Amino acid sequence: MPKRNASSLRWMLIDRLLPAMLGLLLVGALSANWVALRAATKAYDRGLLDTAFAIAEQLQMVDGRPQLPLTQQARTVLLTDKFDRVFYAVHDEAGELLDGNPELPMPPLEDLPQLASEGRWYYDGTLGEESIRLAAYQRHFGFQTVTVLAGETLVKRRELVRDILLGMLLPEILLVLVAATVIWFGVRSGLQPLEALQAELADRSQSDLRPVTVAVPEEIQPVVTEINGLLQRLDTALASQRHFVSDAAHQLRTPIAALLAQVEAAQQEAGSARQGVLSGIHAAAGRLGHLVEQLLALARAEPSLAQASGEVSLVDLVHRVAENWLPKAIGKDIDLGFELQPAVLHGNELLLQELLANLLDNALRHTPTSGVVTVACGLADGRAWLSVEDSGPGIPESERGRIGERFYRPAGQTGDGCGLGLAIVREIARQHQGELHIDRSPRLGGALMRVDFPEAVPAFSRAG
Repeated sequence: MPKRNASSLRWMLIDRLLPAMLGLLLVGALSANWVALRAATKAYDRGLLDTAFAIAEQLQMVDGRPQLPLTQQARTVLLTDKFDRVFYAVHDEAGELLDGNPELPMPPLEDLPQLASEGRWYYDGTLGEESIRLAAYQRHFGFQTVTVLAGETLVKRRELVRDILLGMLLPEILLVLVAATVIWFGVRSGLQPLEALQAELADRSQSDLRPVTVAVPEEIQPVVTEINGLLQRLDTALASQRHFVSDAAHQLRTPIAALLAQVEAAQQEAGSARQGVLSGIHAAAGRLGHLVEQLLALARAEPSLAQASGEVSLVDLVHRVAENWLPKAIGKDIDLGFELQPAVLHGNELLLQELLANLLDNALRHTPTSGVVTVACGLADGRAWLSVEDSGPGIPESERGRIGERFYRPAGQTGDGCGLGLAIVREIARQHQGELHIDRSPRLGGALMRVDFPEAVPAFSRAG
């Protein structure tokens, strides 16, 4: 049985229903006990009264006084019972015992008026330490009134009550068990739409803001409507933010390009005295242009992947991206090598190209002249992976936890980076349910950037 939770809707419903069922069982048990006891009492009280009648019929007047001339055989017949011991007593009008057991109790004083008016009465008593049931019968015999008492132990009465209780309670207990089972599975079945709603929301990425379409009961539909409204408002807000970043970056790109062109023209016309100042301005403008490009890439990385995704070959991806970075590697005399093994994953090809481009850009920026950069991809334990390692200075272990934060650069790091490249890599990897790992390259001595993706597409699936 699942662990009980005070805030669980399932347990709240069961807490409301099961006590009511147990209450009905208790009421049924009390009612059954009362009915069984009443039925047993009425049935056997009548038998006791018949015994008193039989004894009264044997009374005779001898010398003006009532007597009970019972033979031993008659006594045996009257007092024989399969389950209980039977007793009798006969008292005259003065209360003197004429025959029978002198220890049988007379009716209580408060019952005597009913006995006198009705001629018969039933009551409980004790004989020694044993409970008995008695019937009292008064008969007018001549000018005298004789009281005949017949009593018996309660063995067969208790057995009858037990049998009636078992006959009534067992079906009730079975009914309660069946009802409890129906309630449990009914509540579980009734909550399945909520579980389906939870499963649909849990399977979504943070960028999937499509309306919820799972079928739910009418009572839950307002909640789903509000969730869809919230998702729509959130999508509008995020789209507005992305458009602002993209539009701002686009607006900055043109004046920065014009600034770079003017600085280059000024460098050609200016004398040697101003070359240093203009070179600094040109480098600053170049860094600003790179920042704008990174902002554009970050804006592209944040929309939902669900709109354009498919099977992507990492080998083909590396070939397409590397063509754009070979000139920069050749310009710095960097040996750009490849170790590629077939690997296919499901994702957005444009975003994955941006991921690899940022990894290559980061490696080429921090690798010294005549260094080495190696791009690799492949499969491991059914997971696709992509890595870029270099022979640069590497990243201190104390700084690796913060690498990937936006605009963060390790202390003392040189170069014209803006601290957004690895942030873009982490964002794209996260959208593909992947993870960026930063380590030290055991072969080249520099940084090793590796992105592990959750699950690769089998080769036969792609071939088909």
